[in-house]
Amino acid sequence: MRPARPSRAARGRRITALVGAAAFTATALVAGPAEADPVPAASFRDGRYLVQFSDEPVAVYDGGLTGLAATAPDEGETIDQDSPQVEEYRDHLAEIRDDVLAEVQGVTPDYEFDTVFNGVAVELTAAEAAELAGHDRVAGVFPDRRQPLQMDASPEFLGLSGAGGSWETEFGGGERAGEGVIIGVVDDGYWPEHPHFAPMPEPRPDQEIIDAKWSGECVEGEEKPEDNVTCNNKVIGARWYDAEGLAADGVGLASPRSDWTHGTHIGSIAAGNWGTDLVLDGESQGTVSGLAPAARLAFYKACWGTPFGGPSGCAISDTVAAFDDAVNDGVDVINFSVHGARSSVNDPVSIAMFNASAAGVFVATIAGNQGFDGPATVNHNSPWATTVAASTHPRAIESELSLGDGRAFPYGTIGGWSSADKELDLVLAEEAALDGADPGEARLCLPGTLDAETVSGRAVACAQGEVMVFDKGEEVLDAGGAAMVVYNDDPEADDIRTSSWDAPIVAAHIDVEAGDALEAYAAGNAEATVTLHRLEPVEHTAPEMAPFSSVGPSLVPDGDLLKPDITAPGVQVLAAYAPDWMAGDDDFGIMSGTSMSSPHVAGLAALLMSANPDWSPMTVKSALMTTAYQVDTAGEPIQRGGEDATPFDFGAGHADGRTMFDPGLVYDSGVDDWIGYGCAIGQFQQLDEGATCQANEAEHGAIDPSDLNYPSIAVNDLVGVQTITRTVTNVDDRYGFYVPEIEAPAGFEVTVDRAWLRVAPGASMTYTLTVTRTDAAVGEWSFGSLTWRDWYGHEVHSPIAVRYKDIAAPQEVLVSGPEGSIEIGVRTGIEAPLEITASGPVASEVETLTLSGADKSTFPRDSPPEREQTKAFEFTVPADAVTGRVATVDADYEAGTDLDLYAYTRDSDGSLALYDETSNASSDEVLDLEPGQTYVIYVDLWSAPVETVEVSVHTWALPEVASGLTVTPDSIDAAPGGEYTVTASWSDLDPEGRYLAAVNYFAGEDLAGRTIVVLNH
Repeated sequence: MRPARPSRAARGRRITALVGAAAFTATALVAGPAEADPVPAASFRDGRYLVQFSDEPVAVYDGGLTGLAATAPDEGETIDQDSPQVEEYRDHLAEIRDDVLAEVQGVTPDYEFDTVFNGVAVELTAAEAAELAGHDRVAGVFPDRRQPLQMDASPEFLGLSGAGGSWETEFGGGERAGEGVIIGVVDDGYWPEHPHFAPMPEPRPDQEIIDAKWSGECVEGEEKPEDNVTCNNKVIGARWYDAEGLAADGVGLASPRSDWTHGTHIGSIAAGNWGTDLVLDGESQGTVSGLAPAARLAFYKACWGTPFGGPSGCAISDTVAAFDDAVNDGVDVINFSVHGARSSVNDPVSIAMFNASAAGVFVATIAGNQGFDGPATVNHNSPWATTVAASTHPRAIESELSLGDGRAFPYGTIGGWSSADKELDLVLAEEAALDGADPGEARLCLPGTLDAETVSGRAVACAQGEVMVFDKGEEVLDAGGAAMVVYNDDPEADDIRTSSWDAPIVAAHIDVEAGDALEAYAAGNAEATVTLHRLEPVEHTAPEMAPFSSVGPSLVPDGDLLKPDITAPGVQVLAAYAPDWMAGDDDFGIMSGTSMSSPHVAGLAALLMSANPDWSPMTVKSALMTTAYQVDTAGEPIQRGGEDATPFDFGAGHADGRTMFDPGLVYDSGVDDWIGYGCAIGQFQQLDEGATCQANEAEHGAIDPSDLNYPSIAVNDLVGVQTITRTVTNVDDRYGFYVPEIEAPAGFEVTVDRAWLRVAPGASMTYTLTVTRTDAAVGEWSFGSLTWRDWYGHEVHSPIAVRYKDIAAPQEVLVSGPEGSIEIGVRTGIEAPLEITASGPVASEVETLTLSGADKSTFPRDSPPEREQTKAFEFTVPADAVTGRVATVDADYEAGTDLDLYAYTRDSDGSLALYDETSNASSDEVLDLEPGQTYVIYVDLWSAPVETVEVSVHTWALPEVASGLTVTPDSIDAAPGGEYTVTASWSDLDPEGRYLAAVNYFAGEDLAGRTIVVLNH
């Protein structure tokens, strides 16, 4: 790959992404002086691409081009869309864009971006993509792909409602909370007839403020007037995006109207109308409000379909177009409740978020719903976005399920609302199997397995697993069932109160004990009955972390950033529903997920921006994080699964809608800080031949990732001792006199260089924090905190996460070429001779599989199949190997191909146990495997633009011995705090091959660390 030539901008203030399709790798780059090769045409396939040009977009252009003034807004301001400077610079970008595209046979873009991303989305042949990737005005060419969607606002719990709540104290009442602020929801559209989105009373006190900033549109749909939407003074804008032509294929409605109910639910949480009447099951339940009920909404439909089958998700091109329009339109906050990158911060969506934040827009997004998969599952690990975990609120919706034999069990609702007891005949699903259907499949209520004559009017008991609960509910509903009971088989399965499910029918979720009793009672019992008692709100200790909420640490290599940032309610959230998605006429329904927690934070951010219109997005973020709390309503530490949760679960803690308005001190940061961070972690340094990082470092100096001015503190690889710098700004109108309170992480000593901070209003002050290892175990994370307190009651709280390592070296480096070398930086925390050895390189062995019939169906992890779209093979990693790896490479396939990998081990009885999985929104998939085991590797074709795909699965069993990789020096006399450079060299490799190697660091007989080297990636 060849980096694009630097633009003429003097300061190099840009965020671009790695050049070429190969930028989408499953592992992230580490800084190092590797030469880039020209982009080969074979790296590309025919398809849609995002082409990024070298000049900065409008949001961050800081001047430097002759005759073109800066367009980046000043801190606290937004882009002046009508200014001559912006118009002239946009014309400049358009001229370059047109000239470059004209050189490629005049291709016509689907989208043109210039605000948060300077580029286009366009259909290209492989040759055209390669030609553009080598153009000196092009910074990157990225294949377009889809990212999957994720699954009652809590004003009282968040401290907003009531006489002493923030609505009253800050705004004079909920009907005015959030005035002057516009929230953009990038999702699957909305249901315009919902009462949460009805017109607000006129005249609006903030109308002049809105008129001054808003320049958006209410875009009509195509062909069907009944599918169109009508905007009003609540929903002031609506747009839709469909680069893939999904509407024409019947996937969704060709308008901003929602295809599912996701965006409707999310928009109402953030800013649903004040005092909306709540009617459930035909009965009034009082009123509900969004968190910023006076804020305006704008919906940007970039997501299509549903997660319950068929094509679904959010194309990157549509998403970037939505962000671009939202910033141009004048929104103040964007909520994006959609999956994102885990190991990088330079993909197009992250870049769009970067530039939106640089333009003064607060971005809230999700941590993800992969908490069951263990640590390091958190999404969206960039510092400029606010990443939100999910937890409970005190009100749970529960009831009892009574069997006809008198036994009763608690159940949680995962479907429609039941306001009265429902006594129904009960049938086990396997006893209602359609003739010819597999009873085992019928037991799971798989589509097409239930007999309507048997099911009609009854409650059907379905075992958990195989498909989503929505699919089970649809099968029961289509067969004429009146309700569904889902019972757990696995004691480790979802908790009945915190499961992230929803069904289109009255549905109850019961645990293993209740499920066993129900099966024993109903089996062969034609007279079996069940009563689902009326649902009631039940008070619980809260918050408790949701088991599905994704957790840290961040997978961004050497990123030293604590994620998620914060937690908010995301379990059993009652909010607006599109009525087509519920069996009945209810306009409200319950959903769970980090998708629901993110708009809570978006709504809180809108309130803060309404009260403080001059605050930057990072000031808002800091106010939210430093005022968060870490205990539940009983005064005990927040729990997760019966144990004390950590900052990897909840970040800074749970959002507090009262104290956030008076944070005292804040940690602010901006574009130059974020560029320094991206360069420090090795993800921006290869851009424009290094110009971005060189210019930023020349002006601002190098930055250690731990020194990013962030409200939390994290050190991934502390080697003995490290000093961390932070700067606080006083946003109070009084002098602040603060003293530190330190809770040192176990095994470490923490000191601050100041006994106190005396900060004038509006002034800033810098302090340093020194973390020293005492007896912390190697490789284990430890948590603590630093809190600055003053006599006015401010408590500025920062969590601390630290991990000690004997040595700190990059986890992985990516290099290319048949010969070459790379310098690897190594830091040490021990005093001992360090022996350095090389392993490999070894070329991959390739397993070729023919897959077909991709239908984007959920992979059944519990009972993996072999089918047309899924094949398996065994792979043994010898006990004497360094490591094993299995991978597929996106560049090997046509754009739009999405492969997933699953690794299983065999138990003593031969049954399969899931070891690990990787399911990125592409075909860049990597699984690392422990030596000494045989694995069954499943390769699943989730989507493809063609019927049949020849899949090449690369496997490596890396031996300990060196076979071409050399390291210099081969030993180091390590000392605490030492910094060294190790050079790894290679030669005589096949330029078309894919190789794996390693640099190993030994302290005596013990392996102290290892850097994996991926060659010709």
